[in-house]
Amino acid sequence: MASNSAVISPIAIQGVASPNITIDPAAFYAATRRMRFAARPTQAFAGIGSQDLVQLRQTGIVASLECRISGTIVVGGTIGTTTLSYEWPFNLVQEFRLSANGQSNLISMRGLTCRGLELVTSHDLTDNGGGGTFGATVVASGTSGLWKIPGDDWGTSGVNNLNPGANVAAVGTYTVDLTYFIPVAADPVSLIGAIYAQSAATNLTLTIQYATQAQLFSAVGGAATIAYNLNSFVTAVAYSIPNVGGKFVVPDLTQFHQVNETRSLGATQGLNQPLLPGTGVGRRLMRLAANGYSGATPPTPIALNATNYSTVGWAYGGNDQPESYDNGQSLRASNVRLTGVDLGGLWGWGVWDFANQFALRDVIDEGSTSDLRIQLGLVAAPTNGYFQIMQETLFAAPVGA
Repeated sequence: MASNSAVISPIAIQGVASPNITIDPAAFYAATRRMRFAARPTQAFAGIGSQDLVQLRQTGIVASLECRISGTIVVGGTIGTTTLSYEWPFNLVQEFRLSANGQSNLISMRGLTCRGLELVTSHDLTDNGGGGTFGATVVASGTSGLWKIPGDDWGTSGVNNLNPGANVAAVGTYTVDLTYFIPVAADPVSLIGAIYAQSAATNLTLTIQYATQAQLFSAVGGAATIAYNLNSFVTAVAYSIPNVGGKFVVPDLTQFHQVNETRSLGATQGLNQPLLPGTGVGRRLMRLAANGYSGATPPTPIALNATNYSTVGWAYGGNDQPESYDNGQSLRASNVRLTGVDLGGLWGWGVWDFANQFALRDVIDEGSTSDLRIQLGLVAAPTNGYFQIMQETLFAAPVGA
């Protein structure tokens, strides 16, 4: 990374031609202005099972995006045993996908992972504000584990609520309000990994893929009807490119930031060791996370504890295991200390954070770790089990000098 005093006059930034642009972090930080604007004004969402495409403005240095999904879900008819799956509420968005300047899928993750990553990286954010139900488990207000933050509305109709893994209590019009934070930059202060957007050659596109009804509702009983009257709104947070001494200045934009999620099928009893895809020279792993699922209808998160998980960790090469935990409960407790949030108790999410305190010291150089893999030991074999695995990485952006 360039130091604050570094001054470089590139002919291209992140593969985009940029004459009269100088990389000068110190001058940029002193003169830039933060901007917040609507990348997509409030409008009806594309529909269940469909996708919204958001073409972002060619303005400034894009640091983050925020997506809000709000409106109502109307449940009518004879509901019988109509039940929500554990995809609700966060995986109403099955995938956020961001592509920029010839780099496809810089961001590719579920709504659940989006919320989990926000809880890890936003140290003042907790989920202690509101209670609710997770399947048959009642979580009291003021306790952690649901990942519900103030402002969330998972579906409210009078005294009735829509909750993951629970039956729909009654017909009615349920209000819904969900927000997602999408970290374009790896760090909101230094703006490492932010996207240079101030060019006619820039193409910055966010795809929002919505779940199908079958994914959201594990069972629809009787003659139930479900109508979705939802809107989407996308906000961009960007920084202006100031003119200092006759030249436009930008921060260090020599790296792209990527958050990518993949599914590993065939989870079995014992130590599962899925290889991490996309690793290679020039890539640095900032965070690694995973959660497991059991069952086909509906897939149920496997709680991160000693009952379900034995050894959990990561490894490379023949048998190098730099960081492992004796069981899932140990990783769960470590994550609570790190974030103040019970990431694994209900949603089963566990994270290895290499960038929390000393990013440049602790991140994993993927060029020196062949056969990089995650280790997920299961005490018992789950039915139709699988893992969702997230990698957050930095890699070199094409920069001409």
